[in-house]
Amino acid sequence: MGLLGKLFGGGASIEKLRKAIVQQRYADASIFAAELAGQSLSVTAADEVETLRITAGDELARLNLEEAQGLQSSGNFDLADEHLQLALEQVCSAELRREIEQVIAAKPLEPEIAAPEKNLANCSSCAPKVRPIEPEEAIISDVGSQIELILTSYPPAMAARYTAKNEDFKTAFLATHAGRDEQALLLWQQLDETDHDDLYWFELGSLLGRKGDLVNARSALETALQQNPQLLLAVESLVTVFIANDEYQLAQELLHQTLEQGGNPAFCHAQLTFLHLQQDNYPESAEHARQALLAGNTETQFILLAAMVLEHIGAVDETERVLKMVPATGCGGATSLPLAEFWLRHNQHLGEILDTFNAACREEPDNPRWQLRVAQTYLARKWDKDGIKLLRKVVADPRLEPELAEEATQLLTELS
Repeated sequence: MGLLGKLFGGGASIEKLRKAIVQQRYADASIFAAELAGQSLSVTAADEVETLRITAGDELARLNLEEAQGLQSSGNFDLADEHLQLALEQVCSAELRREIEQVIAAKPLEPEIAAPEKNLANCSSCAPKVRPIEPEEAIISDVGSQIELILTSYPPAMAARYTAKNEDFKTAFLATHAGRDEQALLLWQQLDETDHDDLYWFELGSLLGRKGDLVNARSALETALQQNPQLLLAVESLVTVFIANDEYQLAQELLHQTLEQGGNPAFCHAQLTFLHLQQDNYPESAEHARQALLAGNTETQFILLAAMVLEHIGAVDETERVLKMVPATGCGGATSLPLAEFWLRHNQHLGEILDTFNAACREEPDNPRWQLRVAQTYLARKWDKDGIKLLRKVVADPRLEPELAEEATQLLTELS
């Protein structure tokens, strides 16, 4: 969710990028990934950043595609076009891009308008009358659209509760989401006590945390959880507050308490996975990753995080099984690109991954990453002449991301 995207500020880091993906804050993840792309990273870190960047872009594009299709079905074609164009800007994978382009190319069905009967054509008292929309109504409609767009990233049951809120609550909510923190804080504080439910305290606590008022943020979020212990987004936010204060033990206790109270184990163990990763405690992080997967967490972004942790501790076979859960896309067969890159790192299934990377080259001709992977696969198969030739071509490609260019340059140096 984008609501907590500015929480605590600070520059981008791989840890922040991982957290944004786990928490489904895909807009924030895209920003972090873009910032990290300009930094000097290890090959492993650069691969992880690229994988998470693709995940974030595709998830944002998918949200906008679904929103556009919903708007089309209700006849709001202009707003649907805006969402489709935004999806086209965000998408990373070739298959999803084609799906978006197909929706753009398809002519939406226009609603039929029945022709008036001839004997009513000249009768001013009987002809259908259309009342013009007043400016105030247009504004309300626009606010409604904004609310609806924001809530596409919220759990459905929670989104329904926000939709039912009064106009004052929604105004504060929109100000918060627009980043107008000072105005939003004043609006929240002016709401009647009857509005002070768990969602109110969650929104207020998240806003205070973003402003750096961690003491009051903690108090507000704890109040939200007292009113609704199952409000997992408040758990996420409070964990973030504890991490900002280096209170890792309190964060762990909160998550274990949530588990004991019947909280979603797939969610809680995923949070604990990230929490221990923040402390570089990879063995404990891996154990919670296993528990989250066992509990049914099949979110692609979490699968990638779990695989990264498991590979780090040397659980190669287990990492492979986890990556096989990532759905394959495009025309590359049954192998996903994260799995293909994993196999390349471990010099496995070279014939199969060559087909996958070649397919990725055809589907994303503007992305030299996959040409680099083809070159590396050639070299792994001892096809040195073709591998070095392609590697020299790729390393000179200005579109190659800096960390990948460094990887290619280093490999060329080793081969010379």
